[in-house]
Amino acid sequence: MAQNKGNIPEWGEDFIKKLDSFLYDKPTRNVMETIDSFFEQAKIPKQIPVDVVETDTEWMVQVDLPGLKKEQIELKLLGNQITIIVHHKEEKEKYDESFQYYRKERRQHRNQRTITLPYAVDKKSAKASFHNGVLEIKGPKSQTDTGSITID
Repeated sequence: MAQNKGNIPEWGEDFIKKLDSFLYDKPTRNVMETIDSFFEQAKIPKQIPVDVVETDTEWMVQVDLPGLKKEQIELKLLGNQITIIVHHKEEKEKYDESFQYYRKERRQHRNQRTITLPYAVDKKSAKASFHNGVLEIKGPKSQTDTGSITID
């Protein structure tokens, strides 16, 4: 069996050269970009981060949603619960004339989170705004329902 100076068989050295060529030569650079984008996708948080704050008169929910547009966010109110639903669709097209390749990627992501407040959410008085990637939902505090009634 033929051996080289580094005690790697000749076929092993050839394999390493082919692997290096596959990963780093310019015509296959798009493979590396695809691998990079896979790991960038993995950074998407599993749960939508939420802060709930209250003052003497109102409650407020703040949600950081950087990079999203208002049209990608849906709010549902039911009793004392607020459900935030995020629909993220992305489509990229790329054509590189120097290497004669065309690539089109599509991604779709849906995430939701339900927040339970100690107060009933009044749909008429609750307000929502979205500025600079921060969703803010707020409304006046109402009496908490203790589940009891008075006896006449």
